[in-house]
Amino acid sequence: MLAHSRTGSGEPLLLIHGITHRRQAWDTVTAALAKEHEVIAVDLPGHGESDDVAPDFDGSSAPLVEAVEGLVTDLGLPTPHVAGNSLGGLIALEMAARGTAVSATALSPAGFWSPVGQAYARAVLGGASALLRRWPRERLDRVLATGVGRAALLGALVAHPGRQDPAVMADDLQGLAHPREGFTTMLAAFDRWTVPQRSSVPTMVGWGSRDMLLPRAQIRRLRRALPDARVVVLPGCGHVPMADDPELTAELILGNARVARA
Repeated sequence: MLAHSRTGSGEPLLLIHGITHRRQAWDTVTAALAKEHEVIAVDLPGHGESDDVAPDFDGSSAPLVEAVEGLVTDLGLPTPHVAGNSLGGLIALEMAARGTAVSATALSPAGFWSPVGQAYARAVLGGASALLRRWPRERLDRVLATGVGRAALLGALVAHPGRQDPAVMADDLQGLAHPREGFTTMLAAFDRWTVPQRSSVPTMVGWGSRDMLLPRAQIRRLRRALPDARVVVLPGCGHVPMADDPELTAELILGNARVARA
């Protein structure tokens, strides 16, 4: 079973992080979401405290979708609301298309890149991992303790590096500094991250206006693939909007879930 945390009560709401991240990425919004939902934050296979990916993992998004759906079954949950960031956003959209989510909120979802955008994202993530693998934790802590260091290391992920807690960010970056089994396979298989089909459930996409990893120009490709999705630009947010503006992020997720309940 995937590692997960549960809090709150009400209709279940799954929270799914991005590549090399962890379920604690949602800590900034969990309390607000738990006022209306039972919130289940998930560590994907090969991330956080979950087990490694299967030996035959091909790097595509499909096995990760199936793993999350398996968790829902294992926990005996009714069909949940799902929200995700980056890779997690792609998974949320795919679950909506498969009918295994009653609403989907995707924050800067992966998979809607052009070939150039795909290569850029691969280079940024691969390059950051190659750098951080050479640094002991003590050096990472020292760099993140400075404003210049936070800007350099976090600028592709958040719009306001100076507002972030250095210790939390250092923990978040451990997925890049010590990538788990499957990371290299996923990077090489970005072109196998399937773009979801249209769904009949309420679908909301929020894209950070200052996303430097998956620039919001990718919205054009998303609109062509998912013309029924509601799309909003999140002002002043980077690739991980729950770090830049937790209040806005929580309201976006709650608002979409309320539409599904109406």
